[in-house]
Amino acid sequence: MENLKRNWKRIPTAVRKPLVLMVGIAIIVAGIAMLVLPGPGWAAIFLGFAVLATEFAAAEKVRDWMVGHFKQLLHKAKKAVKNRQNKPKA
Repeated sequence: MENLKRNWKRIPTAVRKPLVLMVGIAIIVAGIAMLVLPGPGWAAIFLGFAVLATEFAAAEKVRDWMVGHFKQLLHKAKKAVKNRQNKPKA
């Protein structure tokens, strides 16, 4: 993996950034399409931002914001399930 990182960073920035931009946006667009079509739409959108975040600081901020909101949502869902399990049955 370290060898792959080293080789990736050897590629000139003028080539690397547009390549990452195209791949990241393609994944995000596919994810948006999968929100209405069958497929893991949100997972693809998160993956697209993760790809973009490798080269772009703005995408890294968006990714961190999305991960923060996802963690909050997951915490609320766990809390709701726990509360539901602790409710006495009628």
